Amino acid sequence: MAKNISLIAIIILFSGCHQKSIKQQWSIKATYHESCSCNAPCPCPFGLPMTNSFCKLNSLLEIHEGQFDNIDLKGVKVILSGYAGEWGEYYFSETTTNKQKHSIENILKTVNIAGFDTILTSKKNKINFEKKDGNITFSTSNINVTMSMVKGKNGNPVVIQNLSKKVFENYIPYLSHKNVRTGLNTTHDFSFEKKAGFTSEWNLTNENYK
Repeated sequence: MAKNISLIAIIILFSGCHQKSIKQQWSIKATYHESCSCNAPCPCPFGLPMTNSFCKLNSLLEIHEGQFDNIDLKGVKVILSGYAGEWGEYYFSETTTNKQKHSIENILKTVNIAGFDTILTSKKNKINFEKKDGNITFSTSNINVTMSMVKGKNGNPVVIQNLSKKVFENYIPYLSHKNVRTGLNTTHDFSFEKKAGFTSEWNLTNENYK
């Protein structure tokens, strides 16, 4: 009888672990747009020290395709705002479902591009986003970013490849004209002009983060 109980317990435990592993299966294809406080070009993707030993950023992740536990993530936009290595905030487009929001929060926690150790807020908000003729603007009620592409030969993008992290694939440098975050807690406010910006492509799965 004791052996039967032990066998049942093992089966239940294995089943629980198996279900957990299934829930962790995810994939995402997206474009990442970042404006930060570092001097241009941003040194962080190259593994170099941050300008003045800190990096305050606003970024927008535009998801083209994605799945998390059979939840479709296509079309979701999320703004990441914060102080790299310290606090961060997430602002999701208004049409994001709660399941999509929870799924992307899990992916962002795993990828953790800015090294946030604390998320102060994660909520839905109206996001304004425009990308046209080498110019990018995005904003919420308390975030405002404007940046323009650094042009190479014949006005084409300067595309940098072979950076060490997959989140920086097809890195394109931008000049950030405005990078602003305001809020009720003024200790977290920041405003920078003529600083670093860039875009990169994400083609990630959970297999990249074992």
